[in-house]
Amino acid sequence: MTDFRIIPGDIPLPLPTMGLEFMEPFFHGLLIVAWVVHILFINVLLGASLASVYFNSKGHKEKNPIYDRVAYLLTTPVTISENMGALWGVAPLLLVSILLTPLFYSSSIMISPHWLHIIYGNVVAFLLSYLYKYTWHTLEHRKTLHIFIGTVGVALFYTLPWAFMANVQLAMTPSTWTYTTHFWDALLRADTFFRLVHFYLATFAVTGVFMLVYGMYKRKSDNAEDREAGVVLTRTGKTWFIIPTVLNFFVGPLVLFSFPDYGIEAFFENGYFWGILLTVALALFSLYLLLKDFFNDDLPAKRVWTVVAVMVVAILSMASLRHGMRMGLVKPVLDASHAKTERFQRESLAAFEEAKNTPATPVATQANVHAGQSLAEKHGCLACHNADIKVVGPAYKDVAAKAYTADQIVELVKTPKPENWPGYMPMPPMPQVPAEDVKQIAEWINGLK
Repeated sequence: MTDFRIIPGDIPLPLPTMGLEFMEPFFHGLLIVAWVVHILFINVLLGASLASVYFNSKGHKEKNPIYDRVAYLLTTPVTISENMGALWGVAPLLLVSILLTPLFYSSSIMISPHWLHIIYGNVVAFLLSYLYKYTWHTLEHRKTLHIFIGTVGVALFYTLPWAFMANVQLAMTPSTWTYTTHFWDALLRADTFFRLVHFYLATFAVTGVFMLVYGMYKRKSDNAEDREAGVVLTRTGKTWFIIPTVLNFFVGPLVLFSFPDYGIEAFFENGYFWGILLTVALALFSLYLLLKDFFNDDLPAKRVWTVVAVMVVAILSMASLRHGMRMGLVKPVLDASHAKTERFQRESLAAFEEAKNTPATPVATQANVHAGQSLAEKHGCLACHNADIKVVGPAYKDVAAKAYTADQIVELVKTPKPENWPGYMPMPPMPQVPAEDVKQIAEWINGLK
């Protein structure tokens, strides 16, 4: 069984359910749906923003106004997707923070401040994308500058998934945590890398489907230029869907088998592999529908909506099986965390009852309080320790019985060794406490023998 020693111990509190435990399946379902809506908007945002800059550059290079028109048309879904993606992104974050509190909280701490790149990166990328869109005609004769603005905005958008993916992958794999884990550790792992590749390929595929729908409507426009732009969107949409989807047939298994063994076992034991088979079958059917009419620029509306409907089901299937993988990975550590919470509550209640029934001791005056005791209170040590009785951590009398030297206690405060105290919640490192203060605290502790 995997050892999950480094799980959150600083807030061992139960989640407030208010008697709504029966709502948990609903929350899981809501998480899947909210996440799908959010990620589809993000896919279109990334794909359409890149396509717009590409066609803008292509139109400028070839002096082709149709490509320029395609590029301009794609700025509208970009700005809409920016706002809708951000709004719908709130729901999954709130649901994850409720359902996976100790894991999401800890992974966010471990990769900070890079996690904050989602905020300032979004702000700058949003402003650049709006500048790119609304200076289209103003910078018509300064295309190099205009394309540069769009390119910088796109580059920023494409870095945002790094922080999110590193955080999510870290939260899902607590067996990989160490006291020194940081952002680059999480980002450069195989599972994070393959997830990012899979995500970017899916971005192009989803944008391809969007282009098919967008192109279908533009081909019916009264404007001749828009009709020609619709043809370009349709052609591009077919290519953007087919190639990334085929590539993801190879990347998908790499994502699955880069996870820890216990998560893969839980995934197959719970039957989620049927979701993979269903998703692959639906994707193959969509490929067949588009390849059948690959050279038909006037793709029938019925064919387009059939592809959309099939892929919506495929995406929901894929989202469900991914959620199954996620829960298979986190269930052992959540069970351990819940057990730790229950043990903490029992021990805290017992300590409270013992303290309540113990005769009161004389109140210590400032004159007879040891300097080490005052420092222990100042640095928050007494929140988890007591001189005489076990609270969250061991009683200081029990620590004194181990006969640690002052230097050893300094080192243990900076780098705790939970294996020295089995049955207790792991102590968080406290490097911020000055060594001289720790030595005075150690003197007081050792005087309790």
